Amino acid sequence: MSEPLHQHPIQLIEDDIALAQSLLMLLSASNFTCVHYKSAEEFLAAVKSNPQALLLPTCVVSDIRLPKLSGMDMMALLRKEHPDCVWPVILVTGHADVAMAVDAMHMGAFDFLTKPFDPFLLTQKLTTAVEKSVQIKATHDFVATYEQRVAQLSEQERKIYSMILENQTSREIAETLGNSTRTIEVHRASIFKKMGVVSVLDLAKNSERYALTKQA
Repeated sequence: MSEPLHQHPIQLIEDDIALAQSLLMLLSASNFTCVHYKSAEEFLAAVKSNPQALLLPTCVVSDIRLPKLSGMDMMALLRKEHPDCVWPVILVTGHADVAMAVDAMHMGAFDFLTKPFDPFLLTQKLTTAVEKSVQIKATHDFVATYEQRVAQLSEQERKIYSMILENQTSREIAETLGNSTRTIEVHRASIFKKMGVVSVLDLAKNSERYALTKQA
């Protein structure tokens, strides 16, 4: 990578200082910026003090076995307290078993690595995780923008908007609502402008994408 994909440093949570320094050197050599926390509590406190950062693409790499809160506890709290967080979590442990890995994935971990791990594999996983974070951020931005645009529509425009999505023509909508076709065309143009589209196809695509996103 010539430039980091992430807009915020990789979040490394590791209580083993020697290992953390080794990882920091590895990540720096691989063109990742990184910030290190010695505990889950330190990490969560930093997140609480700067919640806007949770919307910037990056990822978290955390040891599972930490002094107080475990990596899995940290992940659960992060998801509970910051549901809009776009950071995938990669959990690392030197004492893995199948049950632990399964539990981690069920709780929403992006990936699970066992020490000692291949440095190339780690950077590969990080790249994939950051790309996923970028996708999550794009989806969040789309949903927020879509909802803001819909909120700008008047009650009448929302009715017409729904009817357009049902593939009704301006003439059919006019007959149903008791308006002239010209009036419906004016509303239609206003809807397109407010929704940031130029065609019914774009309107339908955005509506379908929004519906699928909310169902996920």
